[in-house]
Amino acid sequence: MIKKTLFLVIITTFLGCKDEPLLKPYGFLRLDLPQVGYEKWSDNCGFSFHKPISAKIEYSKIDSCFFNIFYPSLNAKVHCSYIPVNGHLKEIIDQEYKLREKHNQFSTRVRERVYHDNLNNVHALLFYISGTQAATPLQFFITDSTKHFFRGTLYFNTSPNNDSLATAIDFIRADMDTLVESFVWK
Repeated sequence: MIKKTLFLVIITTFLGCKDEPLLKPYGFLRLDLPQVGYEKWSDNCGFSFHKPISAKIEYSKIDSCFFNIFYPSLNAKVHCSYIPVNGHLKEIIDQEYKLREKHNQFSTRVRERVYHDNLNNVHALLFYISGTQAATPLQFFITDSTKHFFRGTLYFNTSPNNDSLATAIDFIRADMDTLVESFVWK
C-alpha cells in the first residue's frame, strides 16, 4: 500500500510539472499627475510669475526671497532664491555653472535652453540634466543682466532614480518652462 501511494505521489508530481511557468508582467510606477493650471504669483521680492496651482509656496525662515515651490503629490521641491546682482553678475553666473558641474559626474547629458523676453528684460538659461543618478534633473536661472538674479533647482525627496521619476520630471519641467516664460520683474 505504501509503494502504491508513493508511486502515485511521484507520478502526480511529474505530471503536474508539465505546464510552462507563468512570467510576471513588468511593474511600472503608477503616478497620478496633478491638474495642470497656473495662477499669477508675486511677493515683495520684485518679480512675478505663473505658479502651478498644484504646488504650494514654502518660505524660508531666513529670507522671504528664498522659498520652495512644493509639489505634495509628487514629493518634489523646486528650491528658489532671489539674489540682487550689485555689480557681480559674472560671479553669480559662474557660481551657477559650478553648481551645475557638480552633477556632471552623475549625468549622461546636459541640455541647455536659452530664453529671452526683451520686452520684459527677462533672460534665462535652463539646464535639463539627464542621468539615472543625477541629484537634480533641472536647474535654471533668470536675470535682467543688471540688477536681479533668480535661480531654481528641482529636487525629489527620494533617492535619485530619474528613470522611475521621468513622468514627474517631465511634468515639473513643463511647469518651470511656464514659470520662466511668464516671469516679469517689477
